[in-house]
Amino acid sequence: MFLLDDILMIPLKLPIAGFNWIMKQIQTMANEELLNDQPWKERLIELQMMLEVGDISEEEYVVQEAQVFQALRDIRARREEMARQARGGDDDDGGVGIYTGYGQ
Repeated sequence: MFLLDDILMIPLKLPIAGFNWIMKQIQTMANEELLNDQPWKERLIELQMMLEVGDISEEEYVVQEAQVFQALRDIRARREEMARQARGGDDDDGGVGIYTGYGQ
C-alpha cells in the first residue's frame, strides 16, 4: 500500500523537491558571495598601489581603507555567526578566547 501511495504522490513530490534543491543552491551561492573576502583584500592592495603612485590622496586612502576594513570585519562576523549556528546555537561552551585586537 505504501508503494502505491508513493507512486501516486510523485506528481506532487517532484516539483517540491526540485524547488527545494534550487533554493538550497541559491542559498549556497549567496553564502559563498557574502563570505568571500578576496575581492576586499585585492581592493586594499589596489588602494595601497594607488596611494604609492599618487592616484589618490592620503585622505581618500584613509576613508576607503576604513570601508575595506569594515567590510572585512562584517565578513568575519558572518563567518563566526555561521560557525556558531553550525555548532548548535549561542551557548558558551567555556572555551578559551584569544583577544587579537582585530575588529574594533
